[in-house]
Amino acid sequence: MRDLAAIETFCRAIEDGNLTRAANSLHITKSVASRRIRALEDSLGVKLLNRNTRGVTPTDEGLVYYERCTKILEDLEEAGQAIQQTETHLTGTLRITAPFDYANLHLAEPMSAFLALHPDLKLEMQSTDAKTDIIAGGFDMGLRITGDLVDSSLKARKIAPVHSHVLASPDYLKQHGTPQHPDDLKDHNCIFYSNISVSEQWRFHMGGTGTESVRVKGRITVNSGMLQMAMARNGLGIAALPDFFCHRAIESGELVTILTDYPRPEIFLYALYPESKHSQAKVRALIDFLLEWNKTHSHNIDGSYS
Repeated sequence: MRDLAAIETFCRAIEDGNLTRAANSLHITKSVASRRIRALEDSLGVKLLNRNTRGVTPTDEGLVYYERCTKILEDLEEAGQAIQQTETHLTGTLRITAPFDYANLHLAEPMSAFLALHPDLKLEMQSTDAKTDIIAGGFDMGLRITGDLVDSSLKARKIAPVHSHVLASPDYLKQHGTPQHPDDLKDHNCIFYSNISVSEQWRFHMGGTGTESVRVKGRITVNSGMLQMAMARNGLGIAALPDFFCHRAIESGELVTILTDYPRPEIFLYALYPESKHSQAKVRALIDFLLEWNKTHSHNIDGSYS
C-alpha cells in the first residue's frame, strides 16, 4: 500500500508540475509527498523527477515509469468503481474541465442539479479557455465548443449545437455602415478571439454546399468571449460570437445581428473523455444528464427557448 501511495503521488506531481499542488490535491503535506517520491526513487534505484524552483519535470526514466503507472492506476480506479457504484449511486471524484465563460454562464445550474441527484459524488471543475490536456491533467472529461474535432485518442459525444452570429452595436453600424456581404468585413474593425488559431479568418456559408473563409482585420484581440461581446456592445467593432453569449444583448437591442444571409458554420458542444474512462458510470451518467438537460430544460445551450 505504501508503494501504491508513492506511485499516486509521483503521477500527480507530474500532472500538476508542482509538488505543493500535488500534495494539496492528495490532502497530504509537501514533506510527506517528497518522502514518498524519494522512497520510490530509492526502491527503483533511479531518479524519477528533476526538481527546481519552478516545479518538477520527469526524467527520461520517470516519463517511461509514469506512462506505465497511469494505466495501472486507471485500471485500479475502474475496478473499484465497477463494484462500488451504479449509474444510480455514484461515488468518488469527477474531474472535468470546461471553457471559462461557458462554465460561468451555463454550467452552474445543470451541475448543481446533477450533484443533487448524486450526493456521494465529489466534483472538481477547472474552468479555462486554454486547451487543457485532458489525459495529462488527469481529467475524467472535458467539454469543448468547436466545429471540427481534431483527431486524438479521446472519445467524443456531441451534446448540443451551438449557433453563432456576426454582430455589432447599433451605434457602430450607424457610424460605419452595415456590411452586406462577408467580403465587406475587410473595411471594418473586427474583434478577434485569441484562443483559436485562425481568429482572423471567419467562415461563412456563401450559398453553395460548403463554406468559405474570409480574412478580416481589426485592432482588438481578446481571450474572453465575454470581453469580446462587451467590446462590440461598446461600439468598438464587429464580433463573431456563440449565441449563448449574446442572445440577451440581441433581444435588448444592444447588439444587432448582421450578414444573416451568410450563416456561420454550425459548431457543437462536445464531451471528450479518455477511452479507458468510457465505462465509468460517473462519466456516462453526466453525459446522459447533460443530453437530457439540453432537451428538456427551458433555456437551451444555444440561447433559444423551448
